[in-house]
Amino acid sequence: MDKTIRRNTNCVIGMPRCDFVFSSARTCFIAYAFEDSHLEMTILKGLLEKRGIQPEEAAGKPAPGQNAFCAKICSKIITSQFCIAIVNNAGKDGIEVPNANVNMEYGLMLGFNKYVIPFQKASQKLPFNAAPLDTVKYTNADFSRLASQAIEIADEATRQDAPPAFSPDQLIEAFLLAKGSLLTPINDAGHRVIYHLGAPLGFLLLNDFAGANYMYFGNFTALRPEVIIWRVRKLVNIINERRNAVMKRATKGAVGYSQAVNFDDLMSRAQIWILVTTQEDKTRLLAELAGLPHRSSVFCIEDIRIELENIGNPTASQRNEVAASPMSSHKAIAATNAQAAGPEKLPE
Repeated sequence: MDKTIRRNTNCVIGMPRCDFVFSSARTCFIAYAFEDSHLEMTILKGLLEKRGIQPEEAAGKPAPGQNAFCAKICSKIITSQFCIAIVNNAGKDGIEVPNANVNMEYGLMLGFNKYVIPFQKASQKLPFNAAPLDTVKYTNADFSRLASQAIEIADEATRQDAPPAFSPDQLIEAFLLAKGSLLTPINDAGHRVIYHLGAPLGFLLLNDFAGANYMYFGNFTALRPEVIIWRVRKLVNIINERRNAVMKRATKGAVGYSQAVNFDDLMSRAQIWILVTTQEDKTRLLAELAGLPHRSSVFCIEDIRIELENIGNPTASQRNEVAASPMSSHKAIAATNAQAAGPEKLPE
């Protein structure tokens, strides 16, 4: 059983990877025969909901326009905290016939190394290849008691460890500060113009401590590399189109020429920062974005860990740099006021 939170990078049916995250939801996927498990499902849903666990099933909400297997079964198994399989056989001409759909879903759970609670009526037999797997045998009289015990054990075994003292957002903010950047306030009209160029694509706007340079920051740890590459290239297109449009308006006198030149200079120096999950994704993105006109930096989760570990241990060169060029108090106040004031009014 593996309860680690990680992305699914390999599709079992050969589709592009989905990047759904294992064990990321407090849910329980239940595989069962729709026609023959009404009593069991009523009891299981009540027990799960009482513990704050959302029951999931393939017969749940419709997924119009989506691959039903991916949207209603596979992704729900991946993200679930643990799973349940009711592997009862159907009776046909006096012969027990295993339910193909239930056993397919059961096999998928096992293949994903999920914690699974299998149930079967005490009067029935398991297929030979499932017989070695520990299965809760039940009757209608004792199902509720056995299910309650099994779910309690499963919940305790699959709960994630206590959350870290700092949330992921706090860690990212600390990392960005260590990189010399601040989140840009957008209550100023000039800042808003620049921010809204990247906002539809999921980018935040940062600036350096001096307030002289901007960085578009995308926290894209949940996205596939090809999607990130598209977003970055689209951002570059938007910036370039806006720069060209502003300069054309300036030549026609619609905006001040000095304002247009300042805007063009500011945007030509804008950087693009990306956060991804793995070193593999970082390497791929750096290669794909190498030819962009804007300076691009790609970071991964490991970079954050290393950077934050080193915060309390500055290098000798860093200590010398701080000692050699301290900012006087009046300069610090002036820099802060300049940042709060925002850039010169920029063309909309």
